[in-house]
Amino acid sequence: MRTIMKNHENVKNSIPDNGVSFYEELLGDYDQMIDWESRLQRETPFFNELFSKYDIKNLLDIGCGSGRHAFHFMTLGIESVIGVDPSSKFIEKAKARALASGEEISFIEADFANIIERVSDRFDMVCCLGNSISHVLIYDDLVLTLKNFAKLAADDGVVLVHCLNWHLRLANAQRFIPPASHKTSDSEKLFFRFFDYGDELVTMNLAIFSRDSSSIGKWYSRILSTTLRPWRWDILQMAAKDAGLTIKEEYGGTDLSPYQPEQSHDYIFTARNV
Repeated sequence: MRTIMKNHENVKNSIPDNGVSFYEELLGDYDQMIDWESRLQRETPFFNELFSKYDIKNLLDIGCGSGRHAFHFMTLGIESVIGVDPSSKFIEKAKARALASGEEISFIEADFANIIERVSDRFDMVCCLGNSISHVLIYDDLVLTLKNFAKLAADDGVVLVHCLNWHLRLANAQRFIPPASHKTSDSEKLFFRFFDYGDELVTMNLAIFSRDSSSIGKWYSRILSTTLRPWRWDILQMAAKDAGLTIKEEYGGTDLSPYQPEQSHDYIFTARNV
C-alpha cells in the first residue's frame, strides 16, 4: 500500500487553486454529470439524522459548487445557509439560481485558506462534502483547513467532512468511477472519471463525450485533469486532532453505515472542538 506521509517538500502548496481551473472548465457540464435528484433523495435520511441529532439551525457549506446541497438543506428545515466556493464562476451560478428561486441563501467566494477573512459568522454545522478536502495537497494545509472549519463552528457546533475512502482505493489501485450520462431530445453527453496514481498524489481525469442532433454518428471529446491528495482516514484523524478537533462519528457513506476501511466507499466524519 502506498503511504501518505506528513512531509511533502516536493509538493507545492495547494490552497491558492483548490482545483478551481478544473471545475471552471467543467462549469457548463457539472450539473449534468451528477444525477442530483437521485443523489439528494439518497442522502436526505443521512442529513436529516445529523440535523436532528445536533439541532442544526444554520449551516456553512464549504466547496458548495453550484449550490445544489445548499438549496436542498433549506428544504430540510435549515433556517440559514451560506455557501462558499473558491470559484467566482460557480458562485455567480449559485447566486443566479438563488435569485431565480427566491431563496435567501448567501454565496461567498473564498478558499480554504482565506475563508476566515470572508466569513464572520459561526455555525451549528460546517460541512465540506464531495471529496473537496482531497484538493488540499500538503499536510500543513490540511491542518490549517480543519482549524478554519473549527473556528467557524459554534462552541457546540459540529464539523462534517466527506471524502472518498482512499484507504480502499489505494490498497486496490481502484481507477474508475462508474460512468454518468445526460441526455436530452437533441443532445447526449457521457462522463468517464478515472484516476492515475503517483507515488504520493493522484490525478483525477474526466473524459467527456458529447454529440447533438447535428452530428449524428459523430462524437466530440475532451479530457480535463486535476491533482488530488488521497488522504486516508488515519491521516485525516491525525490532522483533525492537530487542528483541535475531536472526531465523534465515522461513517462509510451517506447510508449511515459504519466506516470499514477495507469495504466502505466513502469516509465521513463529524467532529467538535476539543
